[in-house]
Amino acid sequence: MARSLSPQESKLILSLEWEKQPFLTTKEAQEILSVSDDHIRVILHRLVKKGWLAHVVPGVFELIPAERGEVAFVDSNQLALGSVLVEPYAFAYSTAAYFYGLTAQAPTMVYLQTDAGKTHTIVARGKSYRVINVPGNLFFGIDSVDAYGSKVKMTLPEKTLLDSMLRPKIVGDIPEIAAMLWQGKNQFDWQKLVDYALKFNSQSLVQRLGFLLDYLKIEIPSAERTRLLQNVDRTFCYLGRPAKWGKGGKQDSTWQVIENIPENEIQAEIKIG
Repeated sequence: MARSLSPQESKLILSLEWEKQPFLTTKEAQEILSVSDDHIRVILHRLVKKGWLAHVVPGVFELIPAERGEVAFVDSNQLALGSVLVEPYAFAYSTAAYFYGLTAQAPTMVYLQTDAGKTHTIVARGKSYRVINVPGNLFFGIDSVDAYGSKVKMTLPEKTLLDSMLRPKIVGDIPEIAAMLWQGKNQFDWQKLVDYALKFNSQSLVQRLGFLLDYLKIEIPSAERTRLLQNVDRTFCYLGRPAKWGKGGKQDSTWQVIENIPENEIQAEIKIG
């Protein structure tokens, strides 16, 4: 079907292009045109058939602007697409780690974080988006970044590391987190990292972070190391999940960590030099 437009269709498309709005919800379209529920569905359906809009998920559409010509193609930016799937949101975990260069492993799934709704998976255009729900007090450390030409929200590098440390299974477990810490050692703001770590209110997270910093011989300001140590009592924790790594291992008396992951495993993902 030709990419011609009726007056109402033209008004909607021109509004989106003028505002540089790449995505549209049914409700937003209805507000722009001031028409009934039934009428807006007809208009949106026609625009999809004509190649001006493309379905993302039910009730969400992507604009295919005039500059793409008669051969209308959708944007392949998976982060731009993911940014309209949940609100509020931030790309996080492996997705953010890959964006910042903390890992060289491109995740097969796109990970988002939110403090609304439940943890769930959304499939959009054949790609899986895993939306992880976190408590409101842990939904912080987020900034707007330019992700391959689109402005999206993403957890900062320091928050990305700590989120991963809190839920290691999501990113591939402790060896991958050790690699992220090593790879980001010249990138992290250490005061911010410690500030964020303490906001998690998790002693085991602080213990594992401190242990890995010492294990990898990553030097941080002494004041920040002291702040971490002040939040460690005499309670031991395991470095890795006992269900996977067992309960044996050396005891680190500084951070009260049982090193139940073999050294060759901890270093398996670390690229030195």
